[in-house]
Amino acid sequence: MNFDPAQRAVLAALADVLIPASDGMPSASAGAVAEEGLNQVLAAVPSLEASLADVLARAKGREPAEVIASLARTDPSAYGILTEVVTAAYFMNPDVRKAVGYTGQGPSPLDPRVDYMEDGLLESVIKRGPIYRPTPKS
Repeated sequence: MNFDPAQRAVLAALADVLIPASDGMPSASAGAVAEEGLNQVLAAVPSLEASLADVLARAKGREPAEVIASLARTDPSAYGILTEVVTAAYFMNPDVRKAVGYTGQGPSPLDPRVDYMEDGLLESVIKRGPIYRPTPKS
């Protein structure tokens, strides 16, 4: 990604205001939000790069807590971009996911003791009948 070390340092400081260390959880900077986490987020959503760069430029040289408070009050869009990037990067960290007990997505078998027909939840689906969209052939 195109963020230099100074920009990443600004991001780390802002991120630590949003996610400080607490109750055995690492702070955002300790969770590599401004390093690998940022790279992963921008690889997934490159359209956030320019907006985040703008937020970081506006925050440079300012007190991080004041920047966060100001953005939350006066620029909800910029605040939203910052919080989206920081939280996504934080929860992409395998140590953070482990600490919160998130093992990832996987299959969830149906509970055979539950009668899904009992409360009529599936009635409309059964009445509708089978429908599908064919998958495109490549």
